[in-house]
Amino acid sequence: MALTSLLQRKGRIFPDLYRTVRGPRALVSTIDRPFRKGASLKHNNLTEALEMAAVLHELGHVVDVVDHTSRVPIDYSRYRVVFGFGTPLESLFWREAAARPRTILYCNSEHTPALTATSLHRLEEVFRKRGVWLPGSARIGAGGIAAAAVDGLVVLGNGFAAESFRPLTRKPIHSVPLFYYRVADADAIVAGRDLAEAGKHFAWFAGSGLVHKGLDLVLEAFARQPRLHLHVYGAIDTEPGFVQAYRQELYQLPNVHVEGFLPLDSPGFAGQLRRSAFMVCPSCSEGCCSAVLNICGNGGNVPVLTRQCGIDLGDFGVLVGDTTVAAVEAALLEAAGLGPEELGRRCRAAAAHFQREHSLERFHQRLKEAVQDLLEGSPA
Repeated sequence: MALTSLLQRKGRIFPDLYRTVRGPRALVSTIDRPFRKGASLKHNNLTEALEMAAVLHELGHVVDVVDHTSRVPIDYSRYRVVFGFGTPLESLFWREAAARPRTILYCNSEHTPALTATSLHRLEEVFRKRGVWLPGSARIGAGGIAAAAVDGLVVLGNGFAAESFRPLTRKPIHSVPLFYYRVADADAIVAGRDLAEAGKHFAWFAGSGLVHKGLDLVLEAFARQPRLHLHVYGAIDTEPGFVQAYRQELYQLPNVHVEGFLPLDSPGFAGQLRRSAFMVCPSCSEGCCSAVLNICGNGGNVPVLTRQCGIDLGDFGVLVGDTTVAAVEAALLEAAGLGPEELGRRCRAAAAHFQREHSLERFHQRLKEAVQDLLEGSPA
């Protein structure tokens, strides 16, 4: 009984979040946790949910919020707009109706079939090399019809992920780069960094999906380059199959240091950023990789990324040309070959870029402009 009550509380609709009372009504289908328990630094998507609701409120709507997994019955005729992702949005398109609300899909990744296929290809590569199948280290998405049926889409990132939706729909698509949580003084960290030493050190910082994020490629590349050091931040023990398959690289190489999960608000966060000049992430598919933003934005670390990370590299980053060990190794050597003067310039340029282009305020403004444009355009 207690469990049923808890699930009902989580799945219920939060009505008129801002006590607006009057105006067209909008339903936001997103993660309802921050509305139930408040904001936190645990993941960017918690603040994204708050921003989604705030934008519609600022555009004059009475805002209701429902969790993206909820199956609570919804009277869609009450709403002028449905914005978000998940079951409440998908369910709308399975109902017969003479009219329906304006609909906007919020996407934090490539289109699901592209995302899943790319991630599975990476699993196959690991299976061929290590003889183990690791589905828990991939990102396998659930399909749906919303991406083709909505009136418009908001896709996180610099446009890479948005392109995967172009063959699917002629509806308007807006790319919105993500923000980072500013918890450290990047300029001070850059100024205090020992470039001669930090120029040999790389951070890998990410969440689940270790093969999807390319940790296997990074480990194999560092095994070939013993003079370079890798610091692995993340709860990798949550994927025991991966840890077992790469135990030698993780725990027996003197140049690979498994540091564990690193909370953004931990006392040692700034010190960990200072020791590495680079952030490496050869992910095979992202919308806009928040882990990269949180490291590079707070520490001025030079990003060493695949284009699939959805983040512009400007004149400061290093491109990983493909999701292969050879491509990762080439990028590591290019980065490590930068002289102290050029490395210092790139660290300063990275800090300035992420502070300017990936602030929470910039994200809010871009999201608001995108939603406003989609609401003012002609419905599909």
